[in-house]
Amino acid sequence: MEAGPPPGPPLPAGPPVVAQPVVPAGPPAPWVPPPPGPYVPVVPPPGAVWGPPGPPPPGPYVPVVPPPVVVQPVIVPPIPVSHWSVCVDALWLERNVGSSVPLGYTYLNLPATPPVPIDALQSDDVLFPLETGVRLQISRQINDHAAVEAAYWGLQQWSVGRVLYADPVGQTILADSPWLQLPGLLPLGDMDNFLGYSYASTVDSAEINGRFALGCPGPYGGLHWLAGLRYFFLSEHFILSGADSSGAYENLDYRTKNNLVGVQGGLQWTRGWDRFQMSAEAKLGLLPNFYTQQGSDTGGGSGLPGGFVPLAGSHSGTDLSVLGELSLLARFRMTSLLWLRAGYQFYCLSGLALGPRQLNNYNHNGTVELDGLSLGVEAAW
Repeated sequence: MEAGPPPGPPLPAGPPVVAQPVVPAGPPAPWVPPPPGPYVPVVPPPGAVWGPPGPPPPGPYVPVVPPPVVVQPVIVPPIPVSHWSVCVDALWLERNVGSSVPLGYTYLNLPATPPVPIDALQSDDVLFPLETGVRLQISRQINDHAAVEAAYWGLQQWSVGRVLYADPVGQTILADSPWLQLPGLLPLGDMDNFLGYSYASTVDSAEINGRFALGCPGPYGGLHWLAGLRYFFLSEHFILSGADSSGAYENLDYRTKNNLVGVQGGLQWTRGWDRFQMSAEAKLGLLPNFYTQQGSDTGGGSGLPGGFVPLAGSHSGTDLSVLGELSLLARFRMTSLLWLRAGYQFYCLSGLALGPRQLNNYNHNGTVELDGLSLGVEAAW
């Protein structure tokens, strides 16, 4: 075993070692990167073959701030100052007769027995049916609250009648009428051929109105009131006829014309749902009636009795009539310009000169009611 080196001389004694207290270490300080220096591009040494230099290293992060957005005000186009619409409807109307006047009767004529009534004739035995007419309307929207409109409807022509037949061969059935001269002048005392009547009537209506909104109308409807002028025309032609087998006949003929001109007012309520719209309208008019009445009683034939006296006369005057109207309308928008329309109308007029009522000395206190359906199209732009 080899021996180690010999020990050296002893080391000199140093200062005494003093124990230091142990202080706990705090959190490490955050690392702060050194400030970037100027960028120095790397140049390859001579003779070296390098690829093309890449892009420079990115600099410090700069957030991208979008440019400010300028909000432009939305300009709403104004409501058009004019709005036109044109409506064309087929209008089916029926009307009541307006009077029920007894015109005569037929009876069984047997020897030594009192007359036995068979059938009676009344002026309202046959009611006026539905007749087709037309309704036209044009309107212009002045602004959001007012409109002007003009409308016409009419061209209905009603014609009805009824005949009671007697017995011209055996005279077992005779006809009598309290309004005719012929029955009292014949040898049998009454007519043995027939007794009947014919009744015709026509009607026309024209009006112009201003329509105004009540409150602020919404895009789907609202309440409006209207005021305007109206003209209404009703003419009638009534003939009561009788004939006998002897060849004699008689025609009691009455013609009347009613020209109503005056003012009217009303209310309209409208409600809409996108393509569908409904409206209800009521009108009331006070219309002076300028009426005329013409009547004649003529007879003829080979057997006309000598005591028959032809008659003719006329009468005219003015009275106040009242017109009431109620209408319901449904509209469906087929395109941006066209609407399909369907409705119901009711009219009531008083103070009229009606044909059958002239049998009782020129009467002008009749009342007529008309009602029916309509179907048509409307163009609006």
